[in-house]
Amino acid sequence: MLMLDREPIEWRGGSQRGLGWIEGDFWRPGSGGGDWKQAARLGACGLVIDGRRRFLHTAVNGLAPLYWIEDRGATYFASRIDPLVRSSPLPLTIDWDAWAAIVALRYPLGERTPFAEVRRLGPFSTLRRRLGRARTHSPTWPWAEIEPSADLATAAEATVAGLQEALRPLPGTLVCPLSGGLDSRMLFLILARDGRVASALTVPDDEGDTHEEDLAAPVAAAFEVSHERLPGEAGAYPADWTERARRVEHQFADHAWLVPLARRLESVGTPVSDGFGIDVFFAAGKHFYTSETLDTSNGQRAGAALFDSLRRYGLAQHALADGFQEPIVARAREQFRDATRQLEGHPSQAILSLYATRSVRGVGGYPTGLLGNQAAMVTPGASDAVVAATLSADPAKKIGGDLYRAVFALLGTAAAELPSTANTPRQPPHLPRRWRSSFALEAHRRSLADGPFAPHLSPELRAWLAAPDGVELSGDLRLGIESIGMFHDWWRRYRDCLREVDAADLCG
Repeated sequence: MLMLDREPIEWRGGSQRGLGWIEGDFWRPGSGGGDWKQAARLGACGLVIDGRRRFLHTAVNGLAPLYWIEDRGATYFASRIDPLVRSSPLPLTIDWDAWAAIVALRYPLGERTPFAEVRRLGPFSTLRRRLGRARTHSPTWPWAEIEPSADLATAAEATVAGLQEALRPLPGTLVCPLSGGLDSRMLFLILARDGRVASALTVPDDEGDTHEEDLAAPVAAAFEVSHERLPGEAGAYPADWTERARRVEHQFADHAWLVPLARRLESVGTPVSDGFGIDVFFAAGKHFYTSETLDTSNGQRAGAALFDSLRRYGLAQHALADGFQEPIVARAREQFRDATRQLEGHPSQAILSLYATRSVRGVGGYPTGLLGNQAAMVTPGASDAVVAATLSADPAKKIGGDLYRAVFALLGTAAAELPSTANTPRQPPHLPRRWRSSFALEAHRRSLADGPFAPHLSPELRAWLAAPDGVELSGDLRLGIESIGMFHDWWRRYRDCLREVDAADLCG
């Protein structure tokens, strides 16, 4: 039985036909290929009918979530976790491995979710029932078969062609998110030079300045597009925080800076472009792509280096007592190795590993769950043609922004040369930050005081919560507040559906 909130995508080829859905792309009539693998390359995710057999499949980019659970001889699946949990007649179990990864890295890894019984099907994979139980199968990921053999100019030309094709179905009068960075700018320029953008939206990143808005404004002005800034209200932050955590289904630790944009997009009737995936495949981010992570002569060592680099943005386990810190990191490190082992030694190992973990299981919750809760999000950076084009270039030649420069040069607009977050340092915090407002701090105190981790907070975090005024919070403790607070919100929301939760089990 397949229940959808809109007409399904239908494709047919050979002995197979499919009923599916899609995230982040457009289905073009007549483009369906001969089997589920071709449909997956085109972005579809859904149910396959092959003679008397029925099975599920995910898309090549893994963006559309497909969760599943087994119960008394049947397999239930959904694009959200909550209905599977709410409809289960038996209490479910916490997955401490998933939560260890969320604390250590901000997101779960592999097929894990916060619930031990609920799993997420990986990219380009199938789920079948055979011999009385659910069985998953993951053929070779097509993106892992791409060898970087093209020069940068050829890769840039193919990338631009792929982006234009992915954006071609978008109509005019679009509302376009525009940050101060390069990814949203790239999509904005393609759409704006064709006159398809009616207005640009910028939301502050809540870091105590107007960095993003000030960099986005000249880009919008260059095309005479109205520019709307979306500041959030301090008093609304606690509700925004809870809304963000629940829309990403408690699987990505972050603060609530994007919620004003999500609410604004709910009233937009046209598709909305999103730069998801572009920075990963363009090899941006000097913290992720280092000489150690790019040296694939020893794939295991490169993977370990990437794990360490992913954690540079905050060691959230420091928010907990000493006895919890090493078990959390150890469990996350082992899972990361398992999730990326098959990519070890590939020339694009760091890029593919970063996408398969952080992008799919973390950041992907924004275009699919937060921003995409009501709006139809389009993510050209995760389309098969664009990814294939970017992966065709040597990763080492993309480092430092060379692929960005080559693509922007082909777009041929002076707005591409305007200052961006890539080349403009930001000022020290000098404006009020919502996440540090009195409303937010009181909500954090209440959240951290009630839940399984409440007795196990570190002395440093307790001291800051008691007297935070005038004391700048370290990145480690800040992410600790976000991840532990998110865990407590998850626990409060589902405690009636869960077996006993004892935080000491995390160390077991």
